[in-house]
Amino acid sequence: MKATSKIIVKLCLSVALLAVAVPAGAVQINFTGGTVVLADSSTGTTNNSLNFSNVAYYDEGGFRLRFIDQSATSFSSYIGDYYNASNDVIHGHWATGDYGTLTKILVTKLDGSAFDLNYFVLTSNTEVGGSLATGNEQAYIHASTDGVSSNYFETLPAENWGFPATQVFLGSQFDDIKAFWFTSGPRVDCFGMDNFYIDEEAPPAVPEPSTILLLGAGLAGLAVWRKRKAA
Repeated sequence: MKATSKIIVKLCLSVALLAVAVPAGAVQINFTGGTVVLADSSTGTTNNSLNFSNVAYYDEGGFRLRFIDQSATSFSSYIGDYYNASNDVIHGHWATGDYGTLTKILVTKLDGSAFDLNYFVLTSNTEVGGSLATGNEQAYIHASTDGVSSNYFETLPAENWGFPATQVFLGSQFDDIKAFWFTSGPRVDCFGMDNFYIDEEAPPAVPEPSTILLLGAGLAGLAVWRKRKAA
């Protein structure tokens, strides 16, 4: 292989590595392989097949997701393959709706340290259970720097029940936090999520424009150099 060809290959490999690189310490909570603890203290492990109801909390990747429920009803809190799609999720039914008594979903790090929540996947946010969203849904995500009080909150988009789902990207208000949680307003019933991305940036659908320009400039420069050398 000629020297210029080797350089081109190395440049392409470098761009590919940049596109898939994951920062050290990054965590993805995908609700598979973690420990489910039910309200009766029994436990289980998610595996993209089982679906657990009446869940008290769930541990995965050094984080704990806890359901805050008025009466621990079995229809309020689920972890597992709720949509029968061979894909584990979290799903709950708010006390403001017709099916559950859920009032809060709280996520903290087990060691109490701070972290960045970069984005997550919203699978359901509907006013009517098991149906299409109406656009009237009022569900919120809160950020807390001390793990107790809410420093910031924002309204989440409406989302039809089940898959396909929507990625929700978060701003700097969710950096260096010790907890985040979800609550509902008066117009929401079903609520589901998947894939929390923590301490890592959202991957671009295509390489960043600056990366493409850099690669293009490098390849163009090599082509000119090679042409001059051959002349």
